[in-house]
Amino acid sequence: LPYYKRKPDMKMLEIGLGCDMNYEPGASVALWKKLFPKANLWEAEYNNTCVEISTKQGKLDGFNTLVGDQGNNSTLDGWIDKSGGEFDVIIDDGGHHNCQIMASFIKLWPTLKPGGLYFIEDLSVGKWMGYRKYSTASCPTTFIFSDKLQVWLEDLIYQGGYGSRKWDVHFMFCQAEACVLGKKPLDA
Repeated sequence: LPYYKRKPDMKMLEIGLGCDMNYEPGASVALWKKLFPKANLWEAEYNNTCVEISTKQGKLDGFNTLVGDQGNNSTLDGWIDKSGGEFDVIIDDGGHHNCQIMASFIKLWPTLKPGGLYFIEDLSVGKWMGYRKYSTASCPTTFIFSDKLQVWLEDLIYQGGYGSRKWDVHFMFCQAEACVLGKKPLDA
């Protein structure tokens, strides 16, 4: 909300419409429309049929949609091309598989504007065996995304002093099940 207050025309992408959830798809979409009425809202989802049905039901009115597997680089490239990237906020509440999260982060982080926020939800399932079956050529089933976050946090804390940052993360904040990474603003 503070980000929106500063920039009501923000561009936000949420991965995960909730098509496989028992509360039915679009719960967060309804919230985003109420909280951020002036924002440029994007929703990405794996299940194309669910997106089509949700669109016909009016659940996605005011949203731009992207479809496909968030762990597939070609799909992610297509999302970036279609949306134009340049997001202020990205929320990954998608498939929750470690390799999907990593693939999305690698492709989408560069599209996040300076000062932007990248949220990753439901990290707690990353060590559950059911969420360790998805892999890619560059990401084995043994990869755990939260382990990577710990390495990144160490890099952020021990970066050798001001002015020698290895990358453009300004901060990381984690709580139960989720983290947000803030991208370094232009003036930092």
